[in-house]
Amino acid sequence: MMWEIRKDLRSWLPRLQSHRGYWVKGLPENTLASIQEAARLGYQMVEFDVRLTSDDQVVLFHDESITSYQIRHTPYSELVTVVQMNTLEQIFEWAQKNSDIQIKFNIELKTAEKKDATLEKWVVALIEKYHFEGRVLVSSFNPLALMRVRKLNSKIFRALLLTLESHPFNKWYLRGMVLNFLAKPHMLNLRYVDWSNRRMQRIAKKIPVILWTFNSVKDVKYILTKVHGVISDEITPEQIG
Repeated sequence: MMWEIRKDLRSWLPRLQSHRGYWVKGLPENTLASIQEAARLGYQMVEFDVRLTSDDQVVLFHDESITSYQIRHTPYSELVTVVQMNTLEQIFEWAQKNSDIQIKFNIELKTAEKKDATLEKWVVALIEKYHFEGRVLVSSFNPLALMRVRKLNSKIFRALLLTLESHPFNKWYLRGMVLNFLAKPHMLNLRYVDWSNRRMQRIAKKIPVILWTFNSVKDVKYILTKVHGVISDEITPEQIG
């Protein structure tokens, strides 16, 4: 198992991240509005999901489809008639114009591609266009996506997303992190119920481990003595002090 150690990562990485923006009070998740609300509440980092449309727009959305619309096979102009949706560039434009808000971004790449690097190329190009290399980390369940990001721009922080649950798409080599030698991630974003695994606890001694999606206000201060941080829908900066 291979990790790339960055000594500056722990000081750069906040202890709390907002999951898909702050949306639990009614705003749509994975939108500029939910990210703005997270910034207003004082989060230092916000996590969100990105995908490609048929016209290669990088958009914020979790699922592959909206009703009968497959996002990868539908242009952005048509998708926005169905649901509130923002592009990654719109998020970056807002962040650049509001320079007093220095919120960081955890960009989850939603791709299972083995060879196609189109999503990674567009995401990295946008990061470089806005000079946000020091303001983002890129995360993915797909170690090959992280490998492609590493080759495109090795300065960008990379996080491996991991769950140990048995699922047809969660192959043994993903659960075993066999392809880490290609991805060389800097950190691990782990499903919180898998923290009981002793192997994961040993990993936390080497690199930052972030638990998702952790929503227990009662237990958050305790868990932050064990891991570097959490990604949460509900816990606010005010609640962890």
